[in-house]
Amino acid sequence: MMRSRDQKLPSKVQRLIELSDSLSSASVLPVYTLNFERWRTNRTDCLNQIQKEFDSPVIVRSCTVQEDSTTTSNAGKYATELNVNLDELSLTSAINSVFSSYDELDHENILFIQPMLLCPDYVGVAFSHIQDTGAEYYVISADENRNTEAVTSGATEVRTWFVSHQYDASAYTWQNQVINLIKELKELNISKFLDIEFAIENNKTYLLQVRPLIVQEKVVKKSEQLLLEQQCIAKKLKRLSSRHPYLVGKQTIYGVMPDWNPAEIIGIKPRPLALSLYKFLITDGVWARHRAIYKYRDVGEQHLMTILGGTPYIDVRASFNSFIPASIPEELAEKLANHYLDQLIENPASHDKVEFDIVFSSFDFQSPDQLCKLEQHGFTKSEISLIENSLKSLTEQIIIDEFSPVNSDLCKITQLIERHEKVLNSDLNKIDKIFWLLQDCKSFGTLPFAGLARAGFVAIRFLKSMVYSKLISQNDYECFLSSIETVNSLFLKDRTELSSQALIKKYGHLRPGTYEITSPRYDENPEKFILNEKLDAHKVTAEFNISLKKLNAIDETLKTHQLNINSIQLFNFIKKAIEAREYSKFIFTRSLSDSLVLIENLGRQIDLSREELSYANIEDILNLHSTSHSAKEKVQASISVGREYYQLSQLIKLPDLITKASDQFIFSPQATHPNFITQQSISADVEVNLTNGLKGKIVCIESADPGYDWLFAEDIAALITKYGGCNSHMAIRAQELQLPAIIGAGEANFERWSNATSLIIDCEKEKVDLVL
Repeated sequence: MMRSRDQKLPSKVQRLIELSDSLSSASVLPVYTLNFERWRTNRTDCLNQIQKEFDSPVIVRSCTVQEDSTTTSNAGKYATELNVNLDELSLTSAINSVFSSYDELDHENILFIQPMLLCPDYVGVAFSHIQDTGAEYYVISADENRNTEAVTSGATEVRTWFVSHQYDASAYTWQNQVINLIKELKELNISKFLDIEFAIENNKTYLLQVRPLIVQEKVVKKSEQLLLEQQCIAKKLKRLSSRHPYLVGKQTIYGVMPDWNPAEIIGIKPRPLALSLYKFLITDGVWARHRAIYKYRDVGEQHLMTILGGTPYIDVRASFNSFIPASIPEELAEKLANHYLDQLIENPASHDKVEFDIVFSSFDFQSPDQLCKLEQHGFTKSEISLIENSLKSLTEQIIIDEFSPVNSDLCKITQLIERHEKVLNSDLNKIDKIFWLLQDCKSFGTLPFAGLARAGFVAIRFLKSMVYSKLISQNDYECFLSSIETVNSLFLKDRTELSSQALIKKYGHLRPGTYEITSPRYDENPEKFILNEKLDAHKVTAEFNISLKKLNAIDETLKTHQLNINSIQLFNFIKKAIEAREYSKFIFTRSLSDSLVLIENLGRQIDLSREELSYANIEDILNLHSTSHSAKEKVQASISVGREYYQLSQLIKLPDLITKASDQFIFSPQATHPNFITQQSISADVEVNLTNGLKGKIVCIESADPGYDWLFAEDIAALITKYGGCNSHMAIRAQELQLPAIIGAGEANFERWSNATSLIIDCEKEKVDLVL
């Protein structure tokens, strides 16, 4: 039975009282309301009344007119006291705590008290829509460990489910109970958008709170187009288990991070120009051609990336095929591909580190221990031996200088420098310059870069395996990486030798968002990105020295594994490969960045802004090179199509990893295992707005794009990225600078950590604590 001791009630508690007799899908716990004036003047009577109303611990909740309006919720602003015992001291302390949290106190201020559910099976918060877009998904965050504070405190036990409004969730028992409650509340016209707090105990649902969800509807919903796109996604996903005539493996999987990491580089919902540039330069063909050159399985013109609802996904089967050495026979390649796919389905948290946790793509000192585990999955000793020997042969051809394609890839990068200047200084018009800059960027930039990135990965794996085999220490590993000459160390050296004008000319092409035209170049704000004196604070002076004893031990280990290389060759390769990867990216991004400047200039000529151009498709711009079409009409048409699809895509939410067709409609984001960089610890406040002061802050950004190097000049305390691998540019930079970092936190972790006020990060223990 509901109880109220005061007549004038704010909407927060009034709703609960009104709903107590009308809800069929949930119950409302008894309510006792108390205003401040009555508490101030007649405390003893109030306590007696509360003790008479309840016979078990209670929850004391705030209830002000500033809470739960149609324009602001102020959720969590005021105090709530949980699990309060009914003795006079406990009740008094809890009530005073809640009232004292109010901005102002007068006789009309109230709070309310309810019995405490001491052992709920589930407790959480649910939204009727995605808050930042208004997309039609139920968002249910709940703790499954009976922790009543977990959801609001950001505890690690909390999981979130996204459920499409179109989906019949009846198979998901308790989630469906929450959805039915939201549906009933909407039918009662509480609000178009709802935010509820709930608990489920012994299969009974309790409504703890309901308020309007404050949503900024960024996109005008177009139901027909949205339904069509969702149907097209569904058709695509139904073919997940179909075989492909040119690929081994029984099915495919889609993921945003398993290979070439589109989520890290261009984001989960990239604008059409950035997306189409990434496809053109990397994932439509370059990615496969370089792997064939490096003696991996040739997958032909297979596209690596599939776009679903505006999100770029990697075709994992195609990716896994391209990691199998070319010398592996077809039947064994089929078996290996299926094993990799099964392992990813069983271990979805490894989707952003498949080359470390799932795939065997090169040989190192750790490989024998990992390969022997294949026997537990039905591989014979002879099959394992064949795989091992194939990996050894492939790895030797990458490392040994006279065979390595690394040298030819570096030659192509040198050619790109020459061709870049030739095109820019030519009499070609803007459209033709854009065409040739990007064609050369692909043939002489991203293609060799892809090879050098592969060599860099092999190098890092070998270095890590030396630590694993106790041939070098973790300190040796960090000193070696710090001693490598990267673009950053060259930049710091150039700052002492080059004029400001020369520095801007050399480094001005860099952008925080490499493929994004709206991302400013460094030369647009050189005082911040290039000439900032704070940059000098990050000079790296570490030197790498290794004893003869350790070199001899490495030589012996190489002989034991029958590798035809010595320790000096190996260290030279590791240094060369990592430096070449960083250098080649620096070079090819100049062609990309300059082509974006030319596109911007073309836009200015036909009255189109940077913002508008970001919605164009690069293929439509490149086609102008070989046609007489009107640039203005063609680019405007491309923008119109791109903008409409981009806006539509904001209303579609999909998981980072799709393993089955139903993942389109119901999923819980993976709690991935983040990559902790350095062995340091730090405690600091969190900052997500890059325009605010960043000094001494733990900075959170979504992607680990190398264009964010300028952050290191801001004297930040630590870095957290949502996406990125332990082998990414930003991971290497953080290691080089000995900056505590978490690269690739994953959606669930990033959401929790970026919304915290302060964090304690212990990289050595791989642990993060929220400071409440």
